[in-house]
Amino acid sequence: MLNALIGIVVIIVIIYISIVVYQKHLLKLAKEMETETKHFESLKLEDEFNQLKQIGLIGDSLDKINAAETKFNKIIKEELPQLNSILMSVENSSNSFNILKTRDSSDEAQNLLEKIATELDDVEETLNKTFKLAREHRTAVSDLENRYKSLRKLLLTKNGDFGPALDALEERLSSIEETFDDFSNLTKQGDHANAEKILVDLNHATVNLEDMVKAIPALYQENHVKFDNQLNEITEAYQKMRSEGFAFEDDDFEISLKELRQSVNDNIINIEHLDIEFVKDQDSQINKRINDLYEKMEVQINARKKVDKSIKQIGKFIEHAYYQNKALSDELEQLSHNYSLEHGEIQITQQLGNKINSIGKQHETDLNSINDGNAIYTRIAKNLETFKTELTTIEKKQMALNDSISEFSAEEKKAHQILNDLNAELHAIQRKIENLNLPGISDDYVDYFGVVADEINHLSSTMNKVKISMDAVQKQLEQIKSDRDTLQEKTDDLIDQSILAEQVMQYANRYVGNALEIDVALAKAKDFFDHKFRYADSLATIANAVDKVEPGAYQKIEDRYYDNKAKSTKK
Repeated sequence: MLNALIGIVVIIVIIYISIVVYQKHLLKLAKEMETETKHFESLKLEDEFNQLKQIGLIGDSLDKINAAETKFNKIIKEELPQLNSILMSVENSSNSFNILKTRDSSDEAQNLLEKIATELDDVEETLNKTFKLAREHRTAVSDLENRYKSLRKLLLTKNGDFGPALDALEERLSSIEETFDDFSNLTKQGDHANAEKILVDLNHATVNLEDMVKAIPALYQENHVKFDNQLNEITEAYQKMRSEGFAFEDDDFEISLKELRQSVNDNIINIEHLDIEFVKDQDSQINKRINDLYEKMEVQINARKKVDKSIKQIGKFIEHAYYQNKALSDELEQLSHNYSLEHGEIQITQQLGNKINSIGKQHETDLNSINDGNAIYTRIAKNLETFKTELTTIEKKQMALNDSISEFSAEEKKAHQILNDLNAELHAIQRKIENLNLPGISDDYVDYFGVVADEINHLSSTMNKVKISMDAVQKQLEQIKSDRDTLQEKTDDLIDQSILAEQVMQYANRYVGNALEIDVALAKAKDFFDHKFRYADSLATIANAVDKVEPGAYQKIEDRYYDNKAKSTKK
């Protein structure tokens, strides 16, 4: 029971403390709202309303200020006193335990305070905006007035700079000044809302006019003076160049000059109508076309300098190539009686001659166009460059042909010398074999010797023909040299093998009757040597037998033979 009572007491104490804390919170809020209310009451907006009334407002501006003043008076006379009353109620009820009433009063005060704050913000915004517009409009009146004076003075003192656009500019300025008068009157009357609507368009029109006044003198100067001077200069230069013999590909100078003069005249009319952006676009196109005409003339002038510098050299180059080709052709004609020309030398020379003639004809055409006063120098300069390249190539081919045919006589003489040498070598080989006094020669060697002899005879016949094919001679020489080398190897082998076979058989005689292997091998070796002429087999047979009886004996005999042979060769 006691515990229950204690619990109840604790709950009551907690509730009491909570109520007290909440009441203090509400009282604090009320104090804060009271401070803010005093701030609102301290606002002295009546002076600002009076200032605006002294300025004198009409129209929308006056309506907005009157509505703001009415709203402000209502706040001061009705809503703020009401708010103070509610806050006092909150403070009074905060000492009682009727927290629900205190809370409701606090919420009501908070809502009313927020409403008053919003309304006062609107009032202050209207005042600030009206003051700002009034200041801006007064400044705008002064600024615009000075700008119009400057424009009027500029149009008056520099009227020649504006050409046909002057009347339109003055008319545009007068129209803007009429609009400015309306704006100035509305500003003086205090109708700033409607004045602001006019000011936006007025500023745009003024800036646009100032831009025109700034741009037109340069545009008029460009069309009336610069372009006109350039077209006169081009016309004069074109006529002078034509009189000096210049011609142009797709010559459209006269048409272009006529069109450009019309474009310039049209553009001056566009300036008169103040169509500035279109004028700028047309100026860009006119300027490009004029520069193109200048470039066409400059290209021809530069090309003529190149032509004047190189045309005589190319003429001499063509003449040189012609005579070189004729000399080459004559030489080939003479050589063709004694030699077979198997690499198309005559055809190549004819082709080079045709090319030289073609270059000469085109060069003559270019010279005639210069003499006739209708020279397109860019085309001629390009031809000269091409001629130089082609003639250089022709010259290289002529030199290569000349080098190749100039060697024919030397090659023939050299071939005769080689043929004589080969004949001498073949006879020397034959004498070497005969000096051996061998019982006979193998058919293989005799056949191969005959092949080489036949090849030499065939070459001799080839070179004794009325018309020699040096290609055939060279091929036969290469084949004979190869076969000659092989024959020399076969001859050396034949000599070495036959002599060694005889020496080894002589050495083996010391073992005859004492070694059966020697007797049998010696008989067989002699048969190979004397009857079959197989000297290699004879040497192999007896050498093997001797080595069996006396190991290393053959190697000693062979070493001594080659040593003596080497010494004999040195001598």
